[in-house]
Amino acid sequence: MKKLYLTIDDSPSLYTDEVTDFLAAEKIPAVLFARGALMEEKEAFDRIVRAAQKGFIIGNHSYAHERTSLIGFESQTQQILTTQTLIDRAYDEAGVAKPSRYFRFPHLDRGCGNAWVIDFNTVPDAERGAVQNLFWDGVRLETRESPTPAQLELKLRMQHWLIANGFQKLPVPEVTFPWWQKSELGQAVDSLITYSSADWMLLARHRGKWPYASFAELTRKIDTDPWLQNEESASIALMHDYGEEDSLTLFKNLVKHFLNQDFRFLTF
Repeated sequence: MKKLYLTIDDSPSLYTDEVTDFLAAEKIPAVLFARGALMEEKEAFDRIVRAAQKGFIIGNHSYAHERTSLIGFESQTQQILTTQTLIDRAYDEAGVAKPSRYFRFPHLDRGCGNAWVIDFNTVPDAERGAVQNLFWDGVRLETRESPTPAQLELKLRMQHWLIANGFQKLPVPEVTFPWWQKSELGQAVDSLITYSSADWMLLARHRGKWPYASFAELTRKIDTDPWLQNEESASIALMHDYGEEDSLTLFKNLVKHFLNQDFRFLTF
């Protein structure tokens, strides 16, 4: 059976209660990576509280969803701390024990742009091109320029800071792809992925501007992805919690497609 860890970025939204109710009804675990700025209003904050009470893990997705390579070390680390304070308070209000701290960089920009999420030279030769395409195919690329030495240093500095501040690797023991375990992907403290659903490309503000423009194209992406179809290792999927028109229906239909294709969602 194909196995999948589900991670969800950009919570909370207007639909977070519906998203978590739907997942709970299907007995699907997930990590919700929350943005601090979206948690400031009480109604939105309470959606995160309820998600924690339902058993979902709340991860940190920084505060203002800004790219680390653009805002730098001091700004990003302060945003992460501000967001973590909100997450900790949500757990306290939920009456749920706090889990370990988990973090995902906005836009998967770890300090050197999201075209170069990792040093792809750390990936074995046979899989390097496919792994690079995994990211270039599913994230919002603004540039494909190689990182500067200063950006590479920023990426390393952010890793050291995350460790020093108690953040841990997302526990995904059933991800056993050699290219994951032997590359920077498996060594990173922040939470990375093996599959992007590219669901964001179907939002009204993005539709037609990026490679995938219909639900059929997103399901074909799932059905033809070699890593998802490999039953020897679990995958880590990235989806989003948006409060925009049709986004809830899209989310549910993509999850249903995974279920209909005999994916088993794993507990973290």
